Amino acid sequence: MKYVKKEFIVALSLIMIFGIAGCGSKKESDAEIIGGADEPATIFLEQDSGEEKMEKIEGKAEVEANDQDEDPVNDVITDEQALSAIKNYCHITNPDLEAIEKAGEYPVYWEVVSGGENEIVVLFRSYTGAEVRYYIDPASGDTYVTEFVSGITPEEERTDESFNVKDYLSNEAITSDQNQSLTGTWVTGSMGYEYYGTTQAEYYVKFTDTEISYGHMKDDEFILDHSDKIVSLEKVTTGGCMIKAETANGGQYTYRTSKGDDDTLEYYDTWNEDDFPKKYRGGASLSRIF
Repeated sequence: MKYVKKEFIVALSLIMIFGIAGCGSKKESDAEIIGGADEPATIFLEQDSGEEKMEKIEGKAEVEANDQDEDPVNDVITDEQALSAIKNYCHITNPDLEAIEKAGEYPVYWEVVSGGENEIVVLFRSYTGAEVRYYIDPASGDTYVTEFVSGITPEEERTDESFNVKDYLSNEAITSDQNQSLTGTWVTGSMGYEYYGTTQAEYYVKFTDTEISYGHMKDDEFILDHSDKIVSLEKVTTGGCMIKAETANGGQYTYRTSKGDDDTLEYYDTWNEDDFPKKYRGGASLSRIF
């Protein structure tokens, strides 16, 4: 009886040991083995090696960096820049304003009446007595205009005038460093005359700090024909610069650097950018030759 119990105990112990081992084996293989006990099917789960993980992480970081590089960077306009740009805008759109200011017969002034990250408001007190306010988005530069005239309008009234103030920011770097942007000799797209059997451009053009000089070339010498006044020279958000000029008889026109080509200046027979599409003149546009 005791012998039977001893064998029973031994057998029972062996069963428990194998049973425990079997449970452990089953637990470890739950995620990898599918199928019957006779013909187990083994599936190897794909895992990234340390090197592969590092490549993926670096790749992801590079994509994220590229995405950030592609995002446009919009410089936020300060109160001082907004004030300066509005002054430029007023002088460009009203060429007589400077003379009226110097005469001193009527009060003319600009001031920032409200500033901040979300909106900047610049007040222009016109010589006519009107109070013109420019509402500026500091991030985009988009600007709309209201007008109030005491005794005539009951309150501020929004006008149909709108523009981007960034196009009128002062940029002394361009004005003082024209050697980089406007140096050399330019020619018009249209041909005007023949010289020693060679067809010449209608005008050869040179830029100074204050004027656009138009002339002809004779024996490699620039012969001045006439000059027009540069009213403003500004950097534009699309790249390059924009030059607004005025003829002796008051005609207004604009040169703007062609996108992607610093050696081409597109000509527009107006200062009003809204009219550029219909005022473009290819024959009067300029190409830098040397």
